Amino acid sequence: LFSLEGKLTQRLLHPKRGVEKEYVATVQGKADEEKLKQMLSDGVETTDGTFSAQLLEVTPSDGPASAPADDEMLWDEESSTEDRAQMDYSGEHSDVRLIVTEGKYRMVRRILANCGHPVVELRRERHGKVTLGDLAVGDFRDLKDEELEWAESLLK
Repeated sequence: LFSLEGKLTQRLLHPKRGVEKEYVATVQGKADEEKLKQMLSDGVETTDGTFSAQLLEVTPSDGPASAPADDEMLWDEESSTEDRAQMDYSGEHSDVRLIVTEGKYRMVRRILANCGHPVVELRRERHGKVTLGDLAVGDFRDLKDEELEWAESLLK
């Protein structure tokens, strides 16, 4: 979601506004939906604080679309060589659909890793009422009328 309107950007991103961001994360291992739902609801400790999320669903996954080369990975400053070596693109995976209302840097990756399920692929599906749909990587589109009305309502 791109905007040249500073006030709108602030309202979209500030945690006190509670704008939902929906993600689908492909994670390592078979995630137990009830256990993960409880952990995310209770809040997960990270180096930046404790964050909660609303779990929508967990489904089996075929894994990431493709395993990137090591030099293509976007590692946290905190990721050690050992962390990187443990990233497993083979084996069992799950797709975890969740909603967060804060957008701290790499927060979704951190909370899921701290729940025992490192993220191997992450996609934002929705920001507020703006959905990605079948938009291809690198493409963009204008907001639909109802999305524009929603964005404008944030400015009131």
